[in-house]
Amino acid sequence: MLRWLVRGLRKGLVVLAFFAFGVGALLLSLLAVPVLKLLPGGLAQYQRRVQRLTKGGFRLFHGYMRVCRLVDFAPTTTRVDLPAGPCVIIANHPTLIDVTAILAALDGVACVVKHKHFQGPMRPLLMANCHIDGGDGSATAGAAVVMQALDRLQAGMAVLIFPEGTRSPEGGLNAFHRGAFEIARRANVPIVPLMVTCDPPILAKEAPWHRVPPHAVALRIGRLPTLLSAQAPKQTKEWATQCEAMYRQQLPAAHRLNPNDLAMAMDAVA
Repeated sequence: MLRWLVRGLRKGLVVLAFFAFGVGALLLSLLAVPVLKLLPGGLAQYQRRVQRLTKGGFRLFHGYMRVCRLVDFAPTTTRVDLPAGPCVIIANHPTLIDVTAILAALDGVACVVKHKHFQGPMRPLLMANCHIDGGDGSATAGAAVVMQALDRLQAGMAVLIFPEGTRSPEGGLNAFHRGAFEIARRANVPIVPLMVTCDPPILAKEAPWHRVPPHAVALRIGRLPTLLSAQAPKQTKEWATQCEAMYRQQLPAAHRLNPNDLAMAMDAVA
């Protein structure tokens, strides 16, 4: 009986987390963003204010889940060293909350976001954060994503792309698309691959949201070796395939590690 009560409580805490996340995002988009736009300063200052506020919201979200023993992830102590200047960041996508985890840990990152999110009330917040509309999947939309990403890189930002295009299957990967690699090649910037592990897996694409383990989930972000455009294959599809193979080689080892040792192991690989 006690076990069922604990599971019910944990499911309730998950519901509360995402309810608060949704309400908070709406308040930022509809109230905070317009107010910040009225403050003195140019466009760059306005965008930095919104980015800092949004990052603070993500950290609050993950702080709540850590205090409630839902997800053990600390953005403030997660170390992901990025190269100086713009870069393309890629990552596997094992869980719904790895996006917020990465953006909570890093500064000045523009993310490719699903088109449907740009069609609703979140649009002002997404645009103020310089995120990129992922489009409807057409060739024209794909070209627009590339051009927007190149603009962000030219402005000195990092661009986060999930090359699988959707969440990973539990314990595995989907095939990598070439978009991130084409962008990096055109901009002549490095690719920084991040390895995300979630143990035990939750909020995967095929998993029900209410499948909540009885203990805290360990979410970790590590860095794989940086990929340089100058040393990449001529065909970006081949580059994507090689990078996918690197992830497939590292993923089982990453899941076998004690979560506290993951970052150290990724540094050793790099």
